[in-house]
Amino acid sequence: MTQVVSLRNAEPRLNTVPRMLYIGAAADEICNILVNHVGRVETAYETEVQAAFAQLRRRVFDIIVVDQRDDRLATRLILPVLQSLGYPVQPVVISTLKDVGQYLAIPGVARVLAAPIKEAQLLRILGLERRQRAVELDPPIQIKSAYQKSAQRKSAIQRFSDRFMLLVSTLYKRAAFVLLFSLFVAFSFYGILIAFFLISSGWGAPLTLTRGHEMVNKVEREITEVSVALHQTEQRLADEAFSKVTAEKDFTEAKNVVKYALGTVRKEMQSRRRQTKVLQQGIKRLQKVRSQLAGQVNGKGVSGNVESLYKKRLIDSSVYSASTLNLIEASQRLSAVEIQIDEAKSQIEEFTMSMDMLQSLEVALIEGKSIFGASASASDLLLLAKQSSDALAAIDLARSKLESVGENKQTLQKSLGVLQDQLTQLQSSALARAINRRIDVVFVPYGNEKDFAEGKSLYSCTFTILLCSKAGMVGQSLPGEINSVHPFFGKPIRGRFVEVKLDTPDAAMREIIHGNRKPLFF
Repeated sequence: MTQVVSLRNAEPRLNTVPRMLYIGAAADEICNILVNHVGRVETAYETEVQAAFAQLRRRVFDIIVVDQRDDRLATRLILPVLQSLGYPVQPVVISTLKDVGQYLAIPGVARVLAAPIKEAQLLRILGLERRQRAVELDPPIQIKSAYQKSAQRKSAIQRFSDRFMLLVSTLYKRAAFVLLFSLFVAFSFYGILIAFFLISSGWGAPLTLTRGHEMVNKVEREITEVSVALHQTEQRLADEAFSKVTAEKDFTEAKNVVKYALGTVRKEMQSRRRQTKVLQQGIKRLQKVRSQLAGQVNGKGVSGNVESLYKKRLIDSSVYSASTLNLIEASQRLSAVEIQIDEAKSQIEEFTMSMDMLQSLEVALIEGKSIFGASASASDLLLLAKQSSDALAAIDLARSKLESVGENKQTLQKSLGVLQDQLTQLQSSALARAINRRIDVVFVPYGNEKDFAEGKSLYSCTFTILLCSKAGMVGQSLPGEINSVHPFFGKPIRGRFVEVKLDTPDAAMREIIHGNRKPLFF
């Protein structure tokens, strides 16, 4: 807080020489202007506000010059205080050009001088004429002593601040120069790199593959998936082998059933043939008996002459009656024989139909075809027909199962071969070897393969293409295409992995590595 001190008890003026009080840090500038006007003006210099207050308490000044160029001085607080003086005073303000209008608007300010101060302006304010300055004349002792006293009042903090600001300014200039030089070098190096990547074909991107890397984890997952698929295929092959054994057993059993049914059919056919033959012979015998009986009934033979013999009284009535009864009995026997003949023929017809059925069963069982006409056969053959049909269905099912098992086995064997080849390729790749140990590889874009042939040298550089040294040898090229990103331009590129043997493991951490030779031959 600034303390406002009453200045009404100040010492009054006793002479006609104008008095001027300068409040500010640039006293040397005012001193140089007034050096040729010694004795015509009484000047006091103060660099601190408190010391200026002390001067104002003791003496009366005609002109008070307040230097507002130094923001570190609390000189802005003096202007309101000057209005409370008990005598007339002409406050003059020294400011920068941009603040002139601001101080002119303050009531009571007589003049505002824009820095730098001109001698004519200051003399005009003091009411003095300009004199020729004596260059060889030293400043008066009074002014010099006042100036020395003012200079001695500078605080140690001010001197330290000036030195510090000088040091900061020097460092700032040097840092700016270093920064500009660094930017020039960086842009130049950037241009060289662009030209190098546009025309060079001897670079590759090194990469260290270990467990945990995304590509290694992907290959590990693929190996696991292929191994699982391989085990599943082997299990399915084992199941198909068991199914084949089962199908062969079912086929054998079905063949035995068919063989048994075929034997039964043939036995039935033989039986039917024998029965048909017996019936045919019986029919022939019955036909002979029928002929004899028919002759007796029709009056042929001895029974036909009974009536004539009875008329001739060659036989008596008892013989005639007996002969008549024999004739009636012969008629009845004739009817019975005809019935037997019809029954025998009906049986022969049934046997003929059965033979057709049995023959169709035999052909079907021998050739493995479907059975037709089973519904038209005798009821005693329906069971045999059903057994034969079931045997044929069983053998067809077993045969189709065997064929299906064979086809599945061939397909599974092909799949097993493909999976084994795929697993072998995966396990022999560098990515698979990286699961258990570190593997160093280089991504070589298409077009750069000639500089990364097996056995060629590798070079690693400290600054991409500068300060290069031998880093190792190129190994085998790994199969398969790899998609990556250009290490400088950031565009997607295609290429292949090449396994490398590095003498310095740190070379794998660099952005690029060079094959065959150093990029700039040093």
